[in-house]
Amino acid sequence: MNAIFAKRGCLTRQELMQYLRGDLGGQQQHDIENHLLDCPLCSAAVEGMAQSQNMEEVEEELESIHNRAYASRAPRLRKMAWINRAAAVGLLLLLAYAGFRYWATSLPERLFAEYFQPLDNQYITLRSAGEPPVNPELKTALDFYTAADFTASLPHFQNYLSTNPDDGQAALLAANACLHSGAPQQAEAYLLPLESKDRQWNGQVKWYLALAYLKQGQQQSTRQLLQAIRGDEYSEYREAAAALMKQLE
Repeated sequence: MNAIFAKRGCLTRQELMQYLRGDLGGQQQHDIENHLLDCPLCSAAVEGMAQSQNMEEVEEELESIHNRAYASRAPRLRKMAWINRAAAVGLLLLLAYAGFRYWATSLPERLFAEYFQPLDNQYITLRSAGEPPVNPELKTALDFYTAADFTASLPHFQNYLSTNPDDGQAALLAANACLHSGAPQQAEAYLLPLESKDRQWNGQVKWYLALAYLKQGQQQSTRQLLQAIRGDEYSEYREAAAALMKQLE
C-alpha cells in the first residue's frame, strides 16, 4: 500500500525516450503521466523534446536535464554526508570520553579491591582467673568478624566502642569490617583517633586509612598517607604502599 503512494524521482533517460516514442505499456504510461503532472522539470523536458525532430538533440537535452537535477541535489547530498561524518566522529569521541571517564572513576574502586585484605582477628579474648569476662558485645562482634560476617559485626563493635573508645585493637577491626562492608567514612572515623599510635600496629592504621580515602576517591589524601608509609622503615606495608602509589600516578 505504501509503495502506491510513494513519490518517485525524476524520469530516467530511457523512460523519457520510451514515452516520447510511445513504446510504453498501459500501467507504465499511466504512472509516467501522473509523474509529469507533479514534476515541472520532467514536464518541461517532454514538451520541449516533443517539438524536436532531431533525436541527438533530445539525447543532449536529456543529459543536460539530468545534470541539472543532480547539480541541484549535490550540495544537499554533500551536506548530509558531512553531517553524517560529523555525527559519527562525535559519537566516537563521546564513546571515548565515556570510556575514559568510566576508567578514571572506577580506578579507585578497582585498586581498593586489589589491595584490601581485612585483618585477621588476633584479639585475645581469653581471661585468666580473677579477670572480668569479655564484654558480650565485643565477643559477639569478634565472633561475627572471625566468621567473615563483617556487616553483622558492625552494630556490636559500635555498641562496644561507644563505652570503650580507647580499645584501639577493637577499633582497628571495626574499621576493617566497615571497609569490607562498603562504609569507608565510618572506617575513617574509627581510624583517625588511632593515627598518632600507628607505630604500635606496624603501620596498619595508616594503611587502612589510606584505603578508606581511596575507597572514597580522595586520591590526594591517599597519596599523602602512602608517601608516609613508604618513608616508615618499620611499616610492614612499605612495598604495598609503593606499588599502589605507582598505580595511582
